[in-house]
Amino acid sequence: MKRIYAAAGAVVIFVCLLAGWWFFSHRNPSAPAAAATPVYAYADLEHVVMSHPRYSEYHRLELEYNAMVAQYQFEQWNYSRKAQAEGLSMQQFAAVDAVGTAALNQELQAKVAIKQDELNNRLKQQYDALVEEKKKTTPVISDADALKIVNLQLKLKTLDLSKEERAATEEQLQALLRGSNADVRVTGSTADEIAAAMAPYKAQAKKELEDYAQQVKTDLEGRKLQSQAAFQQQIGTLKDRPEPAVWNKEWKDKLDAKEKEMNDVKEAIMADIRDKAAAVAQEQGIDMIFSDYEGVGTAADVTDDIIAKLA
Repeated sequence: MKRIYAAAGAVVIFVCLLAGWWFFSHRNPSAPAAAATPVYAYADLEHVVMSHPRYSEYHRLELEYNAMVAQYQFEQWNYSRKAQAEGLSMQQFAAVDAVGTAALNQELQAKVAIKQDELNNRLKQQYDALVEEKKKTTPVISDADALKIVNLQLKLKTLDLSKEERAATEEQLQALLRGSNADVRVTGSTADEIAAAMAPYKAQAKKELEDYAQQVKTDLEGRKLQSQAAFQQQIGTLKDRPEPAVWNKEWKDKLDAKEKEMNDVKEAIMADIRDKAAAVAQEQGIDMIFSDYEGVGTAADVTDDIIAKLA
């Protein structure tokens, strides 16, 4: 998540410039015009990025990359341990083993995070299916804000959101509720019904995640025991290892390839967002779109307009 926002400032500047370019390039250059007040708008870049159709793909690649880094760190520790094993005593092994345990724990956390992301995507699909079914059996409130309230309440009740995602969703929900108090009771009831229907799916996903975490933990503990046994019983085999330069190059190539795959998706997402922001600016006659606006309330929020074009 942090990786995709690393260039957020540059993106905002580029969006501003691109929006201005679209605005001015589509004016009639031969027609004289009086100086006009610039038209500004702002967008929640984090919300836009997380709403992009390919964000889940990027997030999966990021988790896979983190898992690979964790595995590399463990293997690096293991390689170093083998290289030094001939000169190590049993007293020194205790300290080295603690480093290995920390690396295994990090690998466990990374793999469980990948599984959790997979289960969350499955729950999201089930949640979407229930919402569509509810639309067929329950009268839909005509007020567009009421439908947004339903979706936000369901998102809070059924999905495992990060702290930042939950805060942003709750803030958006409260803003809608303040202007749609008449619909709160109806939408709340609908959300409770679907939340109840989602309960068994969430329970199943929770059990599956717990079972998976236990299995991975068992596997990693087995690797640790095997490593300890090898240290004690097979010192002679520690010399049978690739040259450091060869070993490091193999890992560097694998990590670079995965990082490139992740960055390619990130760049595609950001390029698409820039294009859609430019299109919104052109359509609405906007000079600049900011992601961090501290004006006096004259700028329009075009977050949803950009997201709508991403669908």
